[in-house]
Amino acid sequence: MNIKCSLSSPLSQKQKTVWSLIREGFSVSAIATKLKTTRQYINQTRLTAEAKLSATLLDVAGANDLQVTKLYPKKAILLGYHPALKRKAIITYSTSHGIKVWYWHDNPEEITNENFLRQTRKYLLDIAKEQGIELEDIAEFHPAKLAHIIFSKLVPELKP
Repeated sequence: MNIKCSLSSPLSQKQKTVWSLIREGFSVSAIATKLKTTRQYINQTRLTAEAKLSATLLDVAGANDLQVTKLYPKKAILLGYHPALKRKAIITYSTSHGIKVWYWHDNPEEITNENFLRQTRKYLLDIAKEQGIELEDIAEFHPAKLAHIIFSKLVPELKP
């Protein structure tokens, strides 16, 4: 059996499938039926995935010298703070992008690289979709504003 896991994608294919279906709102029973297995197996796989993702988020925080403020295992999100940069940071896992670190920027309008902004926007919209966040009238939003909207819905400590 070939199990391929990495820091950017710490889950096995089965764990990733179960994680993705849970994120899409399927019940444990529905997932078990869909995958022709037991609810117990789905629950164990979910818990294992949460534990792996939590450990990976903590490892990434440590590698980036972040102080951990809060870990959200069910959402695969970590809120941290970088004392030298004096910036909040969010580490996320998504099935489409793997592990990503997001640092808050004081003047995001200074970032004008269109390719970077397009990639960042796609990442943020994918995170919102995977986390079940409905967004309206966001067509012209700068990714920094979009990030604030999305992350403040996911991380209560970021609400204004």
